[in-house]
Amino acid sequence: MNKFTLDTNCIIDLEENRPDAEHIRKIIQAWRIGKIELAVVAVSASENQKSGIPNRDFSEFENKLINVGLSGVQHLLPLALWDVFYWDHALWSNNDMERLASEIRGILFPNMSVNPPEAIDQNSKWRRNFCDILVAWSHAFHKWDYLVTRDENFHTLKTELNKIGIKEVVYPKEAARLTMS
Repeated sequence: MNKFTLDTNCIIDLEENRPDAEHIRKIIQAWRIGKIELAVVAVSASENQKSGIPNRDFSEFENKLINVGLSGVQHLLPLALWDVFYWDHALWSNNDMERLASEIRGILFPNMSVNPPEAIDQNSKWRRNFCDILVAWSHAFHKWDYLVTRDENFHTLKTELNKIGIKEVVYPKEAARLTMS
């Protein structure tokens, strides 16, 4: 059975009923009837919200998932990174896990610092980028098949990402088609 990981943008698309939401709902329907496995990455809870700051409680993310039709979806756990993860929703790392994260960072954001910047406005961008890294890391580490995203950075770099374990990067429309075959 094919395994699909929805990135944070997919959750936002559902929440705001953006154009890709119709395709993501088809993916959810395929999951509900048992044609595919579906997951989100727990680090999506750490993304900055409309207010510009992240949720402080994981239950806010769980409520968001319920509201967009993803109640019961599997959560892929990311690396534990101070101030970016939630207790009981991340994995303690080892050298191999950290090496994979470093490789992904080198592909997606080659000039990005490992440590968050002091300035709040820069920290927000750093957090968003690091969450992208951890979405990719979780997808690769847990060995899922299709990473569903509209983020062009992932699509532009999918050949390089494939070399480190991300089998397929697909747009929501492509993923919806794949679930129908």
